[in-house]
Formats: sequence, structure tokens, C-alpha cells
Amino acid sequence: MLLQRKIDRAMNWLREKSNPGQNNSESADKFSEDNSDLYAYDPKAEWKAQESNDAKLEKGDILGILISSLIVFGPIFLILIIILILVFPSFNAIK
Repeated sequence: MLLQRKIDRAMNWLREKSNPGQNNSESADKFSEDNSDLYAYDPKAEWKAQESNDAKLEKGDILGILISSLIVFGPIFLILIIILILVFPSFNAIK
């Protein structure tokens, strides 16, 4: 996991803060030592993740992507066109 050491340190700090009378630093160190093999590098897992990364698009996915992009970028383009019309009024007059 990304930034696992920082997460562990924050969890240890929270444990110490919630129980100030108890000495949780020893149990926190024991916890991190017991689970050290969980964070070991596994090349087989990476290989399986790369194999399963072949996502196929379904029938309506392209249409959904186009509609969502219009919803996101449509207002931005509309605002830019309005700004251009206000800045350059000569484009506004049709002769």
C-alpha cells in the first residue's frame, strides 16, 4: 500500500492518544513486526495484476464516455465561447 509507514505511524499515534495510561508503543512495535511479511514484494502478484488489467469495453461504454465528457467539458467550452463573444464583438455581428 502506498505510504503504509505513515499510515502505521498515524494509527500508533492515535492508539497512544486514546489510551494515555497504557504503554501502547510495545504492542504497536509488536504489531508491525508480526505483519512485516505482508508488505513484502511478490512478483507473482504483480504478474497476475498485469494479466487481469485487460479491461474490455462493453456496448454502451463509448456512448457513456462521450456523454460524460460533454457534461464535464460542455459548460467550460460554453463559458469560453461567451467570453470570446464579449471580448471580440465583431464576431457577434453577422453581416
